[in-house]
Amino acid sequence: MAANTKRLWKVQEFKAHSANVNCLALGQKSGRVLVTGGDDKKVNLWAIGKNNCIMSLNGHITPVETVRFNHTEELVAAGSSGGVLKIWDLEATKIMRTLTGHRSGLRA
Repeated sequence: MAANTKRLWKVQEFKAHSANVNCLALGQKSGRVLVTGGDDKKVNLWAIGKNNCIMSLNGHITPVETVRFNHTEELVAAGSSGGVLKIWDLEATKIMRTLTGHRSGLRA
């Protein structure tokens, strides 16, 4: 094998959404949590190594196109194809803020 060849291993596989998965983000603080957004309009939270979703956040009315954790992994920002950005408080499992100033879908 050449010196610059890299090997890849499948670490985990699971069904994240009932429709297409459009985006995901890994928590940078711990590296142990993953958030996904999909065409099913849900934001799902996962613990690396667990097969089941640990939290599903509902509230978007159009597909979720982008997701990001904040630096403490306590909040998630999720943007939809309808131009709405929702800030979720993961501890309270509720929407902290909804921003609707965009005229088209959010992607980052």
